[in-house]
Amino acid sequence: MAVRLSKGQKVDLTKSNPNLKEIIVGLGWASNPAASNYTYDLDASAFLIGSNGKVKDENDFVFYNNPSGGQGSVKHSGDHKKGSGEGDDEQIRINLSAVPPHIERISFSITINDAQMKRQSFGDIKNSYVRILNAGTNELLLKYELGEEFSVETAIVAAEIYRHAGEWKFNAIGSGFQGGLAALCRNFGLEVEEERGNNNAGSPGGSQGIPSYSSQPNPQSLYGQNSPQSYSQNSQSFGQSPQPMGQSLQTYGQQAQSSGHQSGMTCPRCHSPQVTAGKKGFGLGKAAIGGVLLGPVGLLAGFIGSKNMEFACLSCKERWNSGSNTNTAEWLQKQTENARNIVNKYMGKDLTEALVAGSALVATADGVLEASEREKLIDYFRTSQEMRGININEVDSRFNYFVQRIQSDLILGKAEALRAVGKLASKPEAARLVVRLCCAIGFADGEFAPVEKRVVEEICREVHLDPREFIF
Repeated sequence: MAVRLSKGQKVDLTKSNPNLKEIIVGLGWASNPAASNYTYDLDASAFLIGSNGKVKDENDFVFYNNPSGGQGSVKHSGDHKKGSGEGDDEQIRINLSAVPPHIERISFSITINDAQMKRQSFGDIKNSYVRILNAGTNELLLKYELGEEFSVETAIVAAEIYRHAGEWKFNAIGSGFQGGLAALCRNFGLEVEEERGNNNAGSPGGSQGIPSYSSQPNPQSLYGQNSPQSYSQNSQSFGQSPQPMGQSLQTYGQQAQSSGHQSGMTCPRCHSPQVTAGKKGFGLGKAAIGGVLLGPVGLLAGFIGSKNMEFACLSCKERWNSGSNTNTAEWLQKQTENARNIVNKYMGKDLTEALVAGSALVATADGVLEASEREKLIDYFRTSQEMRGININEVDSRFNYFVQRIQSDLILGKAEALRAVGKLASKPEAARLVVRLCCAIGFADGEFAPVEKRVVEEICREVHLDPREFIF
């Protein structure tokens, strides 16, 4: 009997079907002809992803123009332009036993072709689904119906299959993007020529050329609802909406200062301290760090030391990189040393618990725990020199604990995690380290979403820091 899934659910594929060797991934949809003067042309594609969350090269991107990938183990059925009629609109056939070992996940997406020009979006699409069939018997194994929660998105990551303990599992994702196929390519590590102009970015199908998961709260989002009461003694009630960044905020102690002045990083052109950063090819200054300002401990979890780092001034729009600016290179080295000194100074159970609890709060903010968010946390503890000596298994165990507590009882679980973070309220340097990691976790899936920023604001209030020091 086929399994019907909802967003965020994960199920075994091969473990529960031990003889399963080859599958067909069917994707379908229906458009509303009255919503546009143009016909709708939707395309399905697959990204073959390695352990770093990216594709190895263009051959690991399977779509109508590159119908075979993974050394022939993944094959696309071809473009079905009309997208009408019974059955799947497009299919992707996968020989599970032949998928190269470097491929750990296969992500399935649906995009609208020429969405910007046609002013189309997934707000006009209904009955979208992804299903898995046994290619040998044609038996339907599972089906995930995406629902109609999308509006301005022009691309959707529908689902993925991934390796786990020697088996293959299925994950119902249902995350929306603006920016179409180009945004998806950037998100999965393929370089796409960045669009400089606005190009009707405000239109429903506007291609912004940057990765941006839907900012609309998932109906099941853990933080998209008001909590009836507060369990925090040091902060505002969970249910209170955070004040806009541009408005007056309460005082968060003597340590709250301008992020740019604390970090020493200023624009080489206009000397403004309002500087952000990111990796090349990710819509720098808009979505790369999703609005994270540089701070006294810099960028963590894979950004410090990156050869592909670029910087942007929010005031004059100047862009530069560490290779072209000696001061920037020196700043990066200094931030690495600062982070190491802070950890050495405050290393202990309280710091580790706060780092893990804060990460769990952000990772579950949108109601779906992405694999990339867990990987980012573990990778930070595994690869950071300052974190040597930390038991990775303990980090993973405590992260799972906080996630499960939050998912089983939002109010009590969130309160417990905030209490763990709040133990650093009297240690602003260590607290800033926690907030920086939370920002990196928020961006682990390609976008620092508004709901995740709101959680970071709550964490800041818990440790008496000004959110404007980190996000804008």
